[in-house]
Amino acid sequence: MSSSFLLLISIPSDPTVFYPFFLIQDLVTGDSGSFQGSYVLKVVGGGPTLDTIREYSEEEIYRFNSPLDNTYSLIWTTKNTTTTEDSAFNIMSHQSLGIEWLCLENSPCHDTVPPSIFTPEFFFKVLVSNRGVDKSTYCDYQLVFLLHIHGLPLSAKRAFFILIVSTSVFLSLVFLYIIVCLLFPLMVKGCNILRWKINNILTTEFYYTHSSSSGVGSSTSGTRPTVSSRISSKVVENKAETEKIMKKSLT
Repeated sequence: MSSSFLLLISIPSDPTVFYPFFLIQDLVTGDSGSFQGSYVLKVVGGGPTLDTIREYSEEEIYRFNSPLDNTYSLIWTTKNTTTTEDSAFNIMSHQSLGIEWLCLENSPCHDTVPPSIFTPEFFFKVLVSNRGVDKSTYCDYQLVFLLHIHGLPLSAKRAFFILIVSTSVFLSLVFLYIIVCLLFPLMVKGCNILRWKINNILTTEFYYTHSSSSGVGSSTSGTRPTVSSRISSKVVENKAETEKIMKKSLT
């Protein structure tokens, strides 16, 4: 029998919880139905963008998915208590309580920094298989798909740093606003005083310039008649002396 294993996602009110369920479709008859068996879900790759997705090693897959991990590397967890025989991985089913994304300190999705103003995001490459854990069918199903996660939480240190920076900027703006409100009347008063002094200086300079130019003009006009009268008197005296000399020579 040829069949396909399809993924459907239920979106809950809590965006950090993932509720997957699967649909089996017969490629020959076209019949489909919900998968009621058990399966194992593993994150086998991932990256902050589609271009940076990489495959994880077997050791990384164990650390990122196993409930036995004690290195603070878990990517996800579930409230289900059923595990594989070696307790290495959780066994999920259509009745599972969902998957909660943890992204602990040593996981690849921890403290994902958004490249822009949008929320942090991460791409997971997820492997789902029922091999060795499902007794409801003789078929082995396996599905690999990409899961795009939005709104991953920031680390406590980065969140605290952003809080401190935001608070500092806000308080600085408030303090600057208060200073401007207090100093603005004084600045206006100072500008008015400075403008008044400049106007006084310009007015005084214009007055002295006008007075000096008027004085020079009046003194010049007053000296001209004196000079001309002196010249005319000298001419008359010279003429009288000349007449006296001529009379003496005739006598």
